[in-house]
Formats: sequence, structure tokens, C-alpha cells
Amino acid sequence: MKKLMLLLAVLALGTLASAQTFGFTSVGGGLYCNYEQLVNYGSGIWAGSDNLSACGVGVNATIMGIQSTVPAIGLPTGGQGVVYGDTIYATYNGLTTAQWTVFTKTKCNRQDRFGHYLGSLGWVGLAGFSGFYAGSNQGYLSCSIPGQKGVAATKGASTVSK
Repeated sequence: MKKLMLLLAVLALGTLASAQTFGFTSVGGGLYCNYEQLVNYGSGIWAGSDNLSACGVGVNATIMGIQSTVPAIGLPTGGQGVVYGDTIYATYNGLTTAQWTVFTKTKCNRQDRFGHYLGSLGWVGLAGFSGFYAGSNQGYLSCSIPGQKGVAATKGASTVSK
């Protein structure tokens, strides 16, 4: 009975929490096929999915993170946002010894009348394999979602290391 009550409390909290969805774009503006769906559970806790449906994958990766302020020192973006771990390497590529860690802001970038993104970069992802740093990727956050309302992705998943 206690487990059922805990499950119901978690579900109720999730329905009261705020949700946000953003597409990942490259620095050059190309939209990646995956996108983040984040839910704020309060007390700085964020969870959700790295949606892979526009990448042709039938299951989504799991996101779990915390509200954070990241200094811009050494990173292409910084400020207030969410730092989260993402199971995309295991889900999308079957790489169980890999980790994708992302810092994301919680507001999409605006675009000018020509479609160019404005402001500082909205996300940065860091890749690690078997305990070693393997590269990073970064870009803007888009309010457009690949696979929805006729929006097509122009790139593969955002986890491409540079």
C-alpha cells in the first residue's frame, strides 16, 4: 500500500510540474533530429526525455538533472539552466560505457527575420567513453521541434563529437 501511495504522489507531482520542450541546433543553425523534453519537479530537480522519434528510434533516452548555474569559463555557454545526464549513447547506439552530460538553458533562442539564432549558445554537451573525455558539441536551443508541424531535422543526433 505504501508503494502505491508513493507512486500516486510521484504521478501527482509530475502533473503539477512545468514542462518544456526544445530542439537542439548546431552553431550553424541546423536542427538535430533529437530534442529535449524537460519537466521541473521543484526543488531544483529536472527529469524527462531526449526524444529520438525524429531520428527513427522507437524509444527515447532518459534525462535526469539539477538546476544549476554554470560559469562560462572554458565553455561556449553558461548561466542559469539545467545540468543533466542523458542515456542517449546507450539508447541510440548501444554504448553502455559512454556518458552524455548536457548543460541547457531553459529558454529557446530567438531568431531574426532571416532565421539566424540570436544571443549566446543555449546548450553544450560533453561526451565521455570508458572514463575519458571524448569531445563536445554545442549550439542554440530552438522552439521548433523536428518531426512536428512539418519541421524536418537537417542533422543526426546532437551527440556528434567534434
